[in-house]
Amino acid sequence: MAFPLANAPARHCLRLLASEGSALQRIPRRSIPAALRAPHPPARCFSSCAPLLKKRKIAIPTDSPKHRDAVASEAAAPPQSSPKGSQLNPEDPLNFSAVSSAYAPIDTHFKAQIAGMIHGGRFNQTNLGALSIAVKDPGADAAAVFPLRELAQVVPRSGRTISLLVHDKEYIKPIMSAVQASREFNQQPQRSEDNDLELLLKVELERKDDVARRIKETMQAYRERIRQVRSRHEKTLKDWKKNGTVLPDIVKRAEKELQKVQDKKMKEIDQEEAQTIRQL
Repeated sequence: MAFPLANAPARHCLRLLASEGSALQRIPRRSIPAALRAPHPPARCFSSCAPLLKKRKIAIPTDSPKHRDAVASEAAAPPQSSPKGSQLNPEDPLNFSAVSSAYAPIDTHFKAQIAGMIHGGRFNQTNLGALSIAVKDPGADAAAVFPLRELAQVVPRSGRTISLLVHDKEYIKPIMSAVQASREFNQQPQRSEDNDLELLLKVELERKDDVARRIKETMQAYRERIRQVRSRHEKTLKDWKKNGTVLPDIVKRAEKELQKVQDKKMKEIDQEEAQTIRQL
């Protein structure tokens, strides 16, 4: 097919492109600069690749000894309080809101104990359900500890009797041993004739002096926890003084104010103890 003369420049350009292409194909690969070569993806080493080393998290079965030990340790953990808005601030050492926040869970814990002593004595459902039971596991080195309420249902009966409806037969002997060895209950639970999973406890009436003694012991432990809060805060003040974060005069003033906060709390505990004993 013949092209008109007007297309002569176009034919010339096509010849030049064809000749340059054939010339590039004759150039050996070694002579082509590395910058002009097509980039190759870097080699991916499976042994050092973080995404490939990530393992799937497998949940611990609920019937595993490790799971039961974790649950028991969480249940036995003391109450703690660390609200975000009450953190210690060296720029405001005279602010004791963190101390007040630390008092809150301690107040809840001990007031619940005192209320249980007044209403129902030591045989109330709360005290009995909190009794620690050690259950041996064949696959574990140490026995797992559970509160009684997780192993049996505490049901008050008529005639000053409490029924323990045990969830499993393997818990009967540990419960009987724990109740008999406890200081508060100190009696041998009796087997029910109608139900193999039922234990019966006889509610023993307490003397007023014994209840008052237990209340005073509980209040003394209450005061000790309050003193521990003051000691932790005082240690922080001393660290600020040692590091030069807070001036010594300010630390001395803060210690005096901290003592006033503790004295006020101790006075409240003394009043609550006296009022509780009067209710007996």
